[in-house]
Amino acid sequence: MAHPDQAGARDAAGGATEALGASERLSSWSRYGHVIALLTLAVVTGYGAWSFATSDMSAALETWRGAFWVLPPVLALGALDIAVEGVAWTWVYSRFGIRVRDRAGAAAYLASRSGLLLPAQLGRLVRPDAIVRLGRGSMVECLKAEAVTFVLDAFSVCALLAGLLAFTVHWALAPLAALVTIGGALLVGGRAAAIVARGPLELPAGFWLRPATVAIVLIQMSGWLVHGFALYVLIAQLPGEITLWDPLFYAATSSVLGVGSGLPGGVGATEGLLGAALGMMKIPAEHLAFAVGGFRLATFWIWIPIGWLALGYVQRVAQRRNA
Repeated sequence: MAHPDQAGARDAAGGATEALGASERLSSWSRYGHVIALLTLAVVTGYGAWSFATSDMSAALETWRGAFWVLPPVLALGALDIAVEGVAWTWVYSRFGIRVRDRAGAAAYLASRSGLLLPAQLGRLVRPDAIVRLGRGSMVECLKAEAVTFVLDAFSVCALLAGLLAFTVHWALAPLAALVTIGGALLVGGRAAAIVARGPLELPAGFWLRPATVAIVLIQMSGWLVHGFALYVLIAQLPGEITLWDPLFYAATSSVLGVGSGLPGGVGATEGLLGAALGMMKIPAEHLAFAVGGFRLATFWIWIPIGWLALGYVQRVAQRRNA
């Protein structure tokens, strides 16, 4: 019979081996993700180069040269989208008793933009870390708040897409479909959380089915509407078959599928899906690179340096607090 200490040592060794194997598998998937991202970028870049080479770019350049006036409103809408999302994020954190309604809290919110190029939404972990460094809450509570924010955001985009699809049947069905989706998602989410979230991760009873939670989802859904409207303002002057419904639907779906791909920031996947969606709107190929590039610049790339500046501010505040 094995000595208890020996058996314990074997169990510990087995656990360590299993953890090491899981770490290696995760590292392997991470490498594959980078390869897929690079291949997707290569395909999108190649398609863009082919479009430039085979299309009459003079007309496209002339169109965009006279359309620079759309950039300020698109940038403003991109900022409004971030601000609306920030209102919902602040409300969620406040419900967990975490103080974020000040300059440092806003900087902690924007700091997550520094991690937009991290895969699988890992950039969201920057915010809980920033709040903890500011001494505003525990890591467990911050992670719970961040997870709830992410889940409610997923509910909001599902509600928006359901409403837009119902709109194609009859316009009056759109708000009903959105509200039914929100109610069903919160009901299922509450049941699932009661089963899965135990101990430190457990939420207060009735957290999901409250008016405040529904209001947060509606705020997040309005952010997605602003996101899609920014794309509409950018492409409205282009030739093609463009309606307001198209950018509202395809801007959201391309972002969701880009996140679902697990690629860093959805780069490559989001651009490719946006380009395909614009092609479905009969927008000429020579305009796609300008439209997709301008939209992603206003809603994605420009926020990465802003996130780094916000992260630097959080670091300075945290250092002063520790001193």
